[in-house]
Amino acid sequence: MANLSGFVKRLRDIMRNDAGINGDAQRIEQIAWMLFLKVYDAKEQDWEFDDEDYTSIIPDECRWANWAHDDRSGTAMTGERLLDFVNNTLFPTMKKLPVDASTPIKKAIVQTTFADANNYMKDGVLLRQVINVIDELDLSDYEESHAFGEIYEAILKELQSAGSAGEFYTPRAVTEFMAQMIKPRIGEKMADFACGTGGFLTSWLKELEKEVKTTEDRAEFGQSIYGIEKKQFPYMLCITNMLLHDLDVPQVFHDNSLLRDVLDYTADDQFDVILMNPPYGGSEKAEVKNHFPADLASSETADLFMSVIMYRLKENGRAAVILPDGFLFGTDNAKINIKKKLLSEFNLHTVVRMPGSVFSPYTSITTNILFFDRTGPTTETWFYRLDMPEGYKHFSKTKPMKLEHFAPVFEWWDDRQEINVDGFDKAKKYTVQQLSEDLGYNLDQCGFPHEEEEILAPMDMIQRYQEERASLNAIVDNSLVSILSGLAGNEVAELSSIATGALGRLSEIDKSFPDKMQKSILQMAIQGKLVEQRTEEGTAAELLELAETDDNVDGQRVKQKVITDITDDDISFELPDSWEWVKLGSVCTIARGGSPRPIKDYITTADDGVNWIKIGDTEKNGKYITSTAEKIKPSGVSKSRMVHPGDFLLTNSMSFGRPYILKIDGCIHDGWLVISQSAEVFDQDYLYWMLSSGYAYSQFCGKVSGAVVKNLNSDKVANSVFPLPPLAEQKRIVARLEELLPLCERLK
Repeated sequence: MANLSGFVKRLRDIMRNDAGINGDAQRIEQIAWMLFLKVYDAKEQDWEFDDEDYTSIIPDECRWANWAHDDRSGTAMTGERLLDFVNNTLFPTMKKLPVDASTPIKKAIVQTTFADANNYMKDGVLLRQVINVIDELDLSDYEESHAFGEIYEAILKELQSAGSAGEFYTPRAVTEFMAQMIKPRIGEKMADFACGTGGFLTSWLKELEKEVKTTEDRAEFGQSIYGIEKKQFPYMLCITNMLLHDLDVPQVFHDNSLLRDVLDYTADDQFDVILMNPPYGGSEKAEVKNHFPADLASSETADLFMSVIMYRLKENGRAAVILPDGFLFGTDNAKINIKKKLLSEFNLHTVVRMPGSVFSPYTSITTNILFFDRTGPTTETWFYRLDMPEGYKHFSKTKPMKLEHFAPVFEWWDDRQEINVDGFDKAKKYTVQQLSEDLGYNLDQCGFPHEEEEILAPMDMIQRYQEERASLNAIVDNSLVSILSGLAGNEVAELSSIATGALGRLSEIDKSFPDKMQKSILQMAIQGKLVEQRTEEGTAAELLELAETDDNVDGQRVKQKVITDITDDDISFELPDSWEWVKLGSVCTIARGGSPRPIKDYITTADDGVNWIKIGDTEKNGKYITSTAEKIKPSGVSKSRMVHPGDFLLTNSMSFGRPYILKIDGCIHDGWLVISQSAEVFDQDYLYWMLSSGYAYSQFCGKVSGAVVKNLNSDKVANSVFPLPPLAEQKRIVARLEELLPLCERLK
């Protein structure tokens, strides 16, 4: 295939025109089942070559080469005929393939892969075009097959920005780092009990490949992985991934790892190595929790997986597991008991704290890698905080985390030293006594000093809030139980103090939660995650064509630098395809107010007075300015700046960056900036909420000057970078915000 690099783009461009494809997740799922059949067809050709008695589980008419391949003779199915075949023959046949316990894995995976797969495309001509692009892949050619493995990785990476599908993808830099630190050996078997698309499995294989020296080693290599995946779609992607990595019999199963009693596991169910990123943020039903001992029966998914890992790790086995911050700081009974078991029965030797945007945009919760082995109880644990690499504010699609960013950990790993930076521990060793007795099993050590307010996604925010409340309630409950048991007076006083502190913190997080949730919802809105994307609404690029820069306001020349060059450093998160990043000054006119001086000589109560707009004319949490307490003489207008209904005012000093929408004409002093549009690029209400967001405030914070009095000038606001959706989508976002934000107000 001549242009592998354009493979994904070609498919995307075709599928955008099909009415049946709604969003990235469906597009990728559509591509996935076709890729599976193409890859499986190439494998079957190899198996038939090696074994003349091989028979396919797929009926001849449904094998890829017999219905999908276009030999350019004009006989290939297309249009309605192709759609009818795919919907009424191919899918029903694949879903009902005869599979039982005796069916070889490499055949059974076909039926399992198609069990919940769907054909979303509704245009048979476009479907033929997509099939032809995929069929161009020559997987019999080693170089092209290897190159396609890289393209497949790019497809899996797109899952990060495909809605909820992002949960199936762990950044490759992270899986490779963990596999390298675990040091695979021939003869070992590695497991991932929530394997998603197979990222950990492939990273393990990549490292283990270096150890293959003999034919026997190669046979061991092929049997070295074990995976379980609950959800159909990532399971399909994982099987295809394993076939592409030359595992003819991938030991990957479509199942739920949490639906077996952990006490039933024997040595035969255990593995030498476990590498995984358990799902987190989920809440499991009682029937799932019943598979765990009562003291470990958490409702949090990641906690349950941690128990499964501990029961299924062999003696002398090694594990590296990604867990969210909530596991580290949690003090509810289940988390405490899980951590007690971990420290008393396993050697938790290292915890690596990862930067917050590693998993962005799927989750903004900070995650950690726990390295432990089953060689005896923990005596000491090292914590190491991996900071953002120099030159990065955050990771993104265009600037993802790379393996080289783990270089500081590699360097520190074999020569461990305690490190303190600006008064904050970056690397520190704790004894098990310190972790258990002094810190009460709080493993939240060497964390990140937050210079900016952390804005989590709504579900992450709720999860963090619930975890913090559960932990604090556990402290209060435990203190009360101990007090009631009749301890000595001084101990009662100490426990009472602890309980009082926890109650105070509970009050704080309850009070702050509504505001944090509002900021979270606004962040979701400006990232394009609050409403669905609709292709019929056009694109922001088309909207920008209508924008004209006006450098003349009310006859006054406005000093304005319109800069449209936007670099990767300016971009904070990924946007939907139909959105654009813009510098505010390239689509709006931004100017500073002015004051006639001395102002007392211009204040008037005369009927011809002009509204004199001051900060005092605003209401707390108000959106509009509708009246003024004072007016100035008409002679003062030329020494100020005239503004009009629909204009935006932005405070630029002291409490800077607060937006208001004008409902009146008037003049503004130099404590205001005015933002106006000559063409409707931003919906008025969308612009208001965007400028009210934590993202906007962080932009302005990075640009203000002044040691004591902070000032925000027009050039700095003009050069701030903001996301621009299509206009119709802006209006839908506003409608959704007007539904959700009042709910936050009711929580106060």
